Amino acid sequence: MEAIPGTEAAQIVKALVDISDVHENFWKVISFLQGCVGLDLPGSSLRLVVGDEAELARLLADQDRTTLLEAVRTAVGGVLTEEDIRLISNRKSQLQRFRQLLNDPEYFERERGRVAGPEAVWQGFFEENPWIFGYGLTLVACGPLDDGKLERITTGANIFTGAGKRSDAVMRSKGFISSLLFCEIKTHQTPLLASAPYRSPDVYQVSKDVVGAVAQVQKTAHKALRLVSGELHRHYRDDGAPTDIEISTACPRQVLVIGSLSEFSDGIAANPEKITSFEQYRRSIQDVEVITFDELYERACFIVEDR
Repeated sequence: MEAIPGTEAAQIVKALVDISDVHENFWKVISFLQGCVGLDLPGSSLRLVVGDEAELARLLADQDRTTLLEAVRTAVGGVLTEEDIRLISNRKSQLQRFRQLLNDPEYFERERGRVAGPEAVWQGFFEENPWIFGYGLTLVACGPLDDGKLERITTGANIFTGAGKRSDAVMRSKGFISSLLFCEIKTHQTPLLASAPYRSPDVYQVSKDVVGAVAQVQKTAHKALRLVSGELHRHYRDDGAPTDIEISTACPRQVLVIGSLSEFSDGIAANPEKITSFEQYRRSIQDVEVITFDELYERACFIVEDR
């Protein structure tokens, strides 16, 4: 008996259900379940785990931290410490933050509101994650100059050396003898090319921001080397005590991190004339390597995610 809207009394409702092919669908379900390996049916939800993953899930269920770590070692092979897991997990989370800063304008603006300007957002991020520079700026492994910050004052302001210079990152290569590396960090939003073509429609000049930043890192390196005598320099702490770090000052690497190659795309396809103009410029500079933020991100992905 069902109450039908618009009628005065309840009515008997009859329905015809065709069950002629029920058995066929039933055996389809049975065949599907027979093809599953390691089917787990907990009380609250359904999970389908196949093959080795089912064995790993069984090993991990209701185990303490030490047992879990040993299970992971067994599953992946080799020696894996808790510190290794923490390091990998942290770098993956920082890589996700890198991607957000690069691709999410709202997220970047929120981070910008906490510091003094857009460049400070990236400076702070790279100070927390110097490993990105270490893997990303050269095929030779690099690291901070010492245990201090990446950003350093390379020359002081006085009447003899002129205006003081500050480098966003002073680094050194890893090896028996270290080589200096100076890096300037701008932002991913810094334009790489001027907005309008230069005279002919297929020629674009680089932006004044790129030209100025290249000159900046060149001047920083030049002034710093004027204060260093000899081709090998012993690094000293702030209190004057010598360290065991010996640095080669011959032809230090100079790197500029600026802009994004996405600037050359209209959302559908890339502009070949803009790409050519930019590539020709940065390949013509022999002493400064220009890297865009998206290129640096992809290099970091290669290290952390092997892609």
